[in-house]
Amino acid sequence: MFDFITAGTAQLELFLLVLVRCSGVLLTAPILGHRALPAMVKIGLVILLSLTVMASLPVASVEIATTLSSLILLIVRELVMGAIIGLFFSFIFYGIQFAGTAVGYQMGFSMANILDPSTSEQTPIIGEFWSLLGMLILLSLNGHHLIISAFVDSYRSVGPGMVVLDGSVGEAIVKYSQDVFVIALKIAAPVLVALLLTDIAMGTISRAIPTLNVFFVGAPLKIAVGLVLVAVSLPLFGYVLERGWHLVDDQIHTLISAMGKV
Repeated sequence: MFDFITAGTAQLELFLLVLVRCSGVLLTAPILGHRALPAMVKIGLVILLSLTVMASLPVASVEIATTLSSLILLIVRELVMGAIIGLFFSFIFYGIQFAGTAVGYQMGFSMANILDPSTSEQTPIIGEFWSLLGMLILLSLNGHHLIISAFVDSYRSVGPGMVVLDGSVGEAIVKYSQDVFVIALKIAAPVLVALLLTDIAMGTISRAIPTLNVFFVGAPLKIAVGLVLVAVSLPLFGYVLERGWHLVDDQIHTLISAMGKV
């Protein structure tokens, strides 16, 4: 058991650096960092994970900071690294939100937004529905375990206090951020294609029957077609989400390696 009273300077610094990196992960990670999770639960989880990881790390691996400025710099680097790890797992949910925005706009739900408790911002109904469904699917796939595993495995490549943040890290984030658009396109494609075909059909009908009020008939028709396709494409949504999550889990190790070596 870690004893704060008799702990030496190196032990306290090691615990602080591990605690800060873990806090950064839970600050931006999906599921574990969701605002619906009570703050006390998050704090307890951070402390528990930090103590568990610290027990497996040698105290001699930490260089004691000689000045306050050097300690603050180490803390900032650890916090940024943890935030990057959590943010990387959040990319898939940004893709889901983007897909929901595109589908909701085409269905006519552009003004029908609700408050997202995780971001305190107005989000489309379809995007929020897909996000909540995505969290349930990832929980069933033990997605939260993958986030914790990535945090623990990060110490195999980057020891505490040895984080290096340079241009290669930014390049890696930009490179992998393209997955947001790929995932969004895969999720929204069935509904968007169906709505496009609906628009083409309504345009053809309006040319054949000029007296028909296309806007009056087309609006509820597009909503109905969109909702039906959203329901029908749920198995595809789950498949894309599962494949995308495992892809992110594979890529996170490359990103972690770019942030330094032990």
